[in-house]
Amino acid sequence: MDFETIILKKEDGVATLIFNRPERLNAINMISMSDIRAGLNDVAGDETLRVLVLTGAGRAFCAGGDFKRQKEDEPLSPAGLADKTKSQEFKPTDVAQAVRSYTKNINLVLQNLDIPTIAMVNGVATGQGFSMALACDIRIGSENARFGVAWTKRALVPAFGDTWLLPRIVGLGAACDLIFTGRTIDAEEAFRIGILNRLVKAEELEKETYAYARQLAKGPTVAIRLSKLNLYNGLQMDFESALESLASAQAQLFFTEDLQESTRAFQEKREPVFKGK
Repeated sequence: MDFETIILKKEDGVATLIFNRPERLNAINMISMSDIRAGLNDVAGDETLRVLVLTGAGRAFCAGGDFKRQKEDEPLSPAGLADKTKSQEFKPTDVAQAVRSYTKNINLVLQNLDIPTIAMVNGVATGQGFSMALACDIRIGSENARFGVAWTKRALVPAFGDTWLLPRIVGLGAACDLIFTGRTIDAEEAFRIGILNRLVKAEELEKETYAYARQLAKGPTVAIRLSKLNLYNGLQMDFESALESLASAQAQLFFTEDLQESTRAFQEKREPVFKGK
């Protein structure tokens, strides 16, 4: 599949989706939204994939929405939204429906992927770019990484899920600070408060990220998938319900080839070779 604003690569069970507008710091426009949505759907439908890495070309991860109008008639572009609402071309219900469609077709799809997702943050990740990084399971960044909610600085709420995602990652107080101020933080602060799982040198970023991705890809993917499902579903459950869900998952795993392979490998004192079955 050909894309205009992203690159999608697949190798050894690892997919890489690259935001590819480096001249605009990978800022998102309407074409980008369509490409990202299609790329994620491609990944979701490919049963050979075990991990997704999300990153940006050039010196940025993603600088959020592109406020430079690409086309005069571009529908609901970030650049044209204020003009359209001012002229009453759109009503609040129209805007809500459009935003709902974009967020559910990108960030919700991203988080609902049943394979592990890794944001490899090579530079600035603000606005929607920050939201997509938060929607990934793991974030690995270099010292060049920068993070910012940014929405409130433009008198908007972070509509791509930050108010749900961020408190679960950094806690309520830190989330309030970042969202209310819209301030940008550097990689060290992001690592300290838990936004980054790993902080590595810029020259080591790809090597470290793909080593981690390959480690996950070689793992017992059925167990990882069910663990991910229970981690996120558990955020909405009481403890007793979570235990019940885990019991059902464990029952499924007892009948997998991966469990049999794990047992044989332990007895034979070797590394297991998992097939995801």
